[in-house]
Amino acid sequence: MADIDYKEQVKVFKALNSEVRLRLLRRATEEKAISAPDLAQEEEFEITPESIVNNLNRLEEAGFLESSDVRGPGNRPRKEFSLKGKGRSLVFEVIEDDYLFTFEEADVADY
Repeated sequence: MADIDYKEQVKVFKALNSEVRLRLLRRATEEKAISAPDLAQEEEFEITPESIVNNLNRLEEAGFLESSDVRGPGNRPRKEFSLKGKGRSLVFEVIEDDYLFTFEEADVADY
């Protein structure tokens, strides 16, 4: 059996263990870039911009998103998040008392 990085697996599962983060991840697949201030104004996310950015940071730490510093309204600095690279796919298999999952590059349309 190949060397398995369990710490990386735990980080990924913890990042996906939140309805808010799953919604944010879905939104990142639909838009070129997302930001906490914009999302906080939508009914889908009834949480503070600070909570949204914390959740986006968790997704970035797990390797799903990447961020860039941009200037928002009023020339204020803010972070925008987008899918990392061309995205990732999660493969999870449960086989005879063992488990294994891997990440693979996903074919995602370029913007």
